[in-house]
Amino acid sequence: MMGSLKRCDVDRLEDLLFFAEIVDHDGFSAAARNLGLQRSKLSRRIAELEQRMGVRLLQRNTRHISLTSAGEQVYSHARILAQEARAAFNIASELYGEPRGVLRVACSSTLAANALISVVSRFCRQYPHVRIVINAADQIVDLVSERADLAFRVSSTPLDDSSLITRVITPVPMVMAMSADLLRMRQGKLLLHPSEVPELGLIALAAHDGIKKIDFSQSGKNRYRLRHLPRLMCGNMSVLLSAVGAGLGVAALPRYLCLTAIAHGQLVDAFDPQSEWQPDASQLYSLMPTRRGVSFTTRLFLDFATPLLEKIVSAQHSHSLVLPLPA
Repeated sequence: MMGSLKRCDVDRLEDLLFFAEIVDHDGFSAAARNLGLQRSKLSRRIAELEQRMGVRLLQRNTRHISLTSAGEQVYSHARILAQEARAAFNIASELYGEPRGVLRVACSSTLAANALISVVSRFCRQYPHVRIVINAADQIVDLVSERADLAFRVSSTPLDDSSLITRVITPVPMVMAMSADLLRMRQGKLLLHPSEVPELGLIALAAHDGIKKIDFSQSGKNRYRLRHLPRLMCGNMSVLLSAVGAGLGVAALPRYLCLTAIAHGQLVDAFDPQSEWQPDASQLYSLMPTRRGVSFTTRLFLDFATPLLEKIVSAQHSHSLVLPLPA
């Protein structure tokens, strides 16, 4: 059975919360402003915490702080403590008032610009007390180290990280996109089989070994895996779209990204419709770091965003990309 907390224990808990706040705000000055404390007092409390623990938690210089190895371990617990404390204080507002606070969301820059931002716009109109920080990075983000509450990721392979809560939102239809100019250069000749893709020059997301693997299906009847060294590789889907538009080659792209250009006659599906070949669909996933400490606001946003993102990324026509404004 746990003993009762003493005053010194309470002070230590408060110091751990201060420590988490400093790390979250990347410095003493910003944390002090957020807490309404003097910077000197905050610095003194952390120095006392380090003295009590007998380890240095932070490396300090004139501009930046960084965690020591001991600090990283302590922060992993202090962060959870801070999350749970905020969740406890927010219970009343969550039950009887409006959600509030900061929500940190990670996703690729392409998904952010072409889908997530319209969802965020609707959400913020409905819940004006929530502030949202979007980490739009094209590389895979470590949700814990980046302190993200939630992430969205499109992947052609299953995401099986056991440390994350992973949920499939919806399939993302793909299209082998080609510019109308390139089609004219080919005198209107479309592809009849995926093995013909290298003739046009493959454009693809960067692969670890340089060899890109793309799976195709023919209306559920036949399957084909293309292995090829792309003409152009890039980690940004929007750049691939621009490269296709410039006639550099063909790329398997999310259909929703191409719908407007297809409607305007700038891009076409590279496969002859009678061939019935298409790239396999990818999947849109939501990811959260842990079930423990998931805030009401995070759950609310995920439930709000899921049907809207599904509508956008599974769209088959360009008019489906525009979400109506809330009444």
